[in-house]
Amino acid sequence: MHLFSDRTAARRAFKLLALAIVFSISLLLALPMFTLGAEEGGPPPPAGVEFFPREEDSGLRVTLSWNHRPDCAGYRVYRSESTDGPYALVGGVSAGTASEFPFFLDDTAAGGRTYYYRVSALDDKWREGLQGPVVKAVTERYMRTSAVGKGIIVSLADQRVYFFENGVIVNILRCSTGASGTPTGNFRILDHRGTVSGCNYWMDWKPNYGMHAWPSYLGEYEENLGVTPRSHGCIRLHPLEAYWPYNWAPDGTPLMVIPNSYSRLPFAGASCSAGANRPSRTWYFAEGFTGGEFRDYLTFFNPGQADVNALTTYYPEGADRVVENYRIPAGGRFTVFVNAVPGLAPNGHATKIEADGEIVAGQTEYFDYGGRRGGHASLGASAPSKEWYFAEGYTGGWFDTYLLLFNPNEKASPTIVTYFLESGEPVVQRFDVPPLFRGTILVNAVVPNRPVSIAVASDLPLVAQRTVYFAWGIPNGVNGGDCSLGIDKPSKIWYLAEGSTQNFFDEYVLILNPYGETANVTASFYPETGPYSFHFQVTPYSRATMHVNSIPGLESVNAPAELSSDREIVVERAMYTSRDSRRGGHVSTGISSLSTAWYFSEGYTGGTFDEYLLLYNPGDAGAAVGITFHLENGSDVRYECGVPARKRVTVHVDEIPGVEWTGNAVEIHTDRPIVAEQSEYFCMPR
Repeated sequence: MHLFSDRTAARRAFKLLALAIVFSISLLLALPMFTLGAEEGGPPPPAGVEFFPREEDSGLRVTLSWNHRPDCAGYRVYRSESTDGPYALVGGVSAGTASEFPFFLDDTAAGGRTYYYRVSALDDKWREGLQGPVVKAVTERYMRTSAVGKGIIVSLADQRVYFFENGVIVNILRCSTGASGTPTGNFRILDHRGTVSGCNYWMDWKPNYGMHAWPSYLGEYEENLGVTPRSHGCIRLHPLEAYWPYNWAPDGTPLMVIPNSYSRLPFAGASCSAGANRPSRTWYFAEGFTGGEFRDYLTFFNPGQADVNALTTYYPEGADRVVENYRIPAGGRFTVFVNAVPGLAPNGHATKIEADGEIVAGQTEYFDYGGRRGGHASLGASAPSKEWYFAEGYTGGWFDTYLLLFNPNEKASPTIVTYFLESGEPVVQRFDVPPLFRGTILVNAVVPNRPVSIAVASDLPLVAQRTVYFAWGIPNGVNGGDCSLGIDKPSKIWYLAEGSTQNFFDEYVLILNPYGETANVTASFYPETGPYSFHFQVTPYSRATMHVNSIPGLESVNAPAELSSDREIVVERAMYTSRDSRRGGHVSTGISSLSTAWYFSEGYTGGTFDEYLLLYNPGDAGAAVGITFHLENGSDVRYECGVPARKRVTVHVDEIPGVEWTGNAVEIHTDRPIVAEQSEYFCMPR
């Protein structure tokens, strides 16, 4: 809103207020809803509160995250340096902001200290419930060689304020700007003025314009913040949140107001991939995209003792191919940011890699696909195939399923794609895939609003991958996407190392029977509580869906699984996580053969990334496991563990000394054959 005409009187009023109230206390207590203690009838505290170390926070703050409660209007955070308290209020956040940018930032925390936090929730009448369990946070002591450069971008289209440190977004708040317009251009924070005209935490950024809390004499801010411009030109913030930029931004902080969308909500979600059980000289990817809000990476791992040259050819849709050569160091990992490849059209593309030595190649993408923000990691195909199978696929609601086909041959290939449904006759497509061509099929247009499995049969060997982008409404709303390489042949036995129905996970197992006889299947799960098996049938030419969470005895467990059948079938697993900081999901192919060696070219433990290795031993005797992490800086870290018979061991890579905060490739060797998968969970501001 505009300042009232008498600016001098407003300044005098603030000075009198400052004399009456100690300034440091007023920063937290100026708001009527910032009162200590719980009130009768308030909501329970949020679940899943965790200390969330982000790389951009080192030495500056503590960041917390938790699962949003749909019955809450906001949260308050309390801190102590002792588990027994006393706990003092350090800030708050509204439910609307926490649901889309799921972080609370405590900038009053000092580096190299240990703190204890408790979080309470507020209902729509601002009644506060009890404080939740204690969460410990140990801050990193970090000596910075230069000052942190701060900046603010206000997007009128987004109705969001983006806060930057050294070019990295550290916080995002909802706002409401001028109903008749807010000046655009480059400005600076001019003055911190406290409370002005009923608006707390006022900062001038242009004469007669401020950034401040929603006026105390107005209500209904929740339905307008982040949605509808309502001010007289100022930048209004939520009363629970306005203290944060007031304390964070010193006078002189650059502030830019832009009319267009900035749309920089974080990439968040999960990915999971099986490893390669051997390196190869050739690798293929049908998926690849560098347009719009996609970030595309190739990861290479050379497990050998000599450097390898990897000749890499990109085949963009509707444009000339691009050829590059990458040198992969012996025992090293190498990453290519594909968006930056010179001459590569910003579009979909396929990739062929021809190396003069054996390597492992993977692909990682982060994306914002129409508001579905996430990422995925996929192993490449070491060779094309005339057959490819996918058990998972869905075309209903906010799910979009794509089939990517790459023909690396000099001739066109006649191809048949069969879509198998949970009931009814399969749907068949016939077409030719042109030579040296990557094509994209939107499966929703072929079989709309259905669960679907897919089989690809071609005269010449092709490469096939499937991507799924989704948004759906299990608690807290889940959106994201995943990409998987197809399975080149069915099998009678399948292993799944990853699998969880605990906490915020929803797990599904998808089974395709591509043949004309009923498949009798036994599914065996191995949670800590003991083995659990059951039998079922999959009818000919159909797909079946198993919701693991709904199976009695498996409602809240971590469990690997084996599926055996009297007929050859295809198995995949889909998992969705509703944890607010990493809402997303992944789809992974089952593994049909055991191995004593597993390789992963991707791996990252920095910032808000959590890397896990899932090691499942289906044998009758324990397996000794040796893991070597090949770090981006050229060094290696060794880790050893054992996996008991019929058990899974989960290795949290971030906790291994020497592997913290770094990119890594993974090499696993065992004395008995096992199954290995790798999972990543992340929430990455961009």
